[in-house]
Amino acid sequence: MNPSDYTLFYSSATLQIYTADQLAGLFGINVQTISIEVLNYQSFYPVVETTPTANPQLYTATPVYTVNGEVADQTWTIAPRPLPTAKANGTAEVQATANQEISLIVYYSGYSAETLAAAGAALEGDRPATYQTVIAEQQVVSDALAVQVDAIANATTVDEINNIISPPTGTINIGRGQFGGPLDLNASNYVTFNSISMTEAETELYAPATSSVVPYQGFPPDDFNSSGAIFTLGNYLIQIRETATSRVIAEFEVPLSSDGTNEDVVF
Repeated sequence: MNPSDYTLFYSSATLQIYTADQLAGLFGINVQTISIEVLNYQSFYPVVETTPTANPQLYTATPVYTVNGEVADQTWTIAPRPLPTAKANGTAEVQATANQEISLIVYYSGYSAETLAAAGAALEGDRPATYQTVIAEQQVVSDALAVQVDAIANATTVDEINNIISPPTGTINIGRGQFGGPLDLNASNYVTFNSISMTEAETELYAPATSSVVPYQGFPPDDFNSSGAIFTLGNYLIQIRETATSRVIAEFEVPLSSDGTNEDVVF
């Protein structure tokens, strides 16, 4: 291991972090020439740096260092910002995202924002169809933004706001048709589930075709399993939802796997 490959160094004696220049200036240590053994002997450890996954607009992240052999591992302690601050930051973030989406719609439409604004001021029935198509796309984004802003305003915790702005991602192993026919959900389970503010147990599956809710059971490979048909012919959509709010995290068509060999679906 070459200490010069690292940029930060942790001292187990002072519990402080130093750069290579600081090591040289304060302790006379040249990381270009010193061996890892001698560096460790003097209670310094190269830091294996990581990046906090929490949204910095909603959470503060404080680094924690743990000596692990010849190096120091960097992890993070996450704490929510004050709720009013998180609400303001979260609202600004979703507004910025929506504005960017609308700008892209306008750009790819080939029309100017002024032309579309003028068309939008007219009654819908009086608008040229080509303009109306673009305006309708913009309205979808605006409507979704209004829902997000309202949800953020009514949130009682920072975690709720994070669930709105940064829904969970992951992979679910899922299929249909093994025992009850093609309209029945197979035993399905999460392979990965990534969120700092929501757990797997706080989710459910929902089949719009029959308004069927499949609750989380938490016994892999049976995190989810229906007791009967939840789909209709030609409609095999499933939603992953937050149980408390019914907010949709992901929606996709469930693949047919009558032999029980489910497929991994990324959401």
